[in-house]
Amino acid sequence: MRKTFTGLCVLFVVLSFFHGAGETASGDRRDSAVERKVLDLVNRVRTKGVKCGDRYHSATHPVRWSSSLAEAALSHSSDMAKRESMDHAGGDGSDPGRRIARAGYRWMTCGENVGEGFTTPEEAVSAWLRSEGHCENIMNPVFREAGAAYARSGKRVYWTLVFATPQISSFIGP
Repeated sequence: MRKTFTGLCVLFVVLSFFHGAGETASGDRRDSAVERKVLDLVNRVRTKGVKCGDRYHSATHPVRWSSSLAEAALSHSSDMAKRESMDHAGGDGSDPGRRIARAGYRWMTCGENVGEGFTTPEEAVSAWLRSEGHCENIMNPVFREAGAAYARSGKRVYWTLVFATPQISSFIGP
């Protein structure tokens, strides 16, 4: 599934299953080591290059961790877990661009991969790389920053990986 939103926010969905420990009181999974592992794995692929479907994507620059994008990812993962439904649309009708903006991130371009139930960050990234659209999001050289998070509802876990390029003014100051 590929959708485009205002400002070129590209979305993809895939399914799988996760076992984790350590939830917050709200049931949200907060483990920055796991979340950052997703980004480390993404950057390993970005800096080597990979074939997405039938098209080879050359190596590109790594993306930087963004706490704001991680906040947007957690918000969406938590919402999906609460609703027990994986979708790019939020329970309030929001799209990724709106959620990213609510987290205080001024974006020019964004993309989102969502999934359910991966057992490890390695499985999540591996599954996304086997999906042409997810893989293209991972390898998109336009993206400069990313954040990842997951939340659990019972035994079901919902993952969100958000990519974005900040507005030019974000690079050069106020």
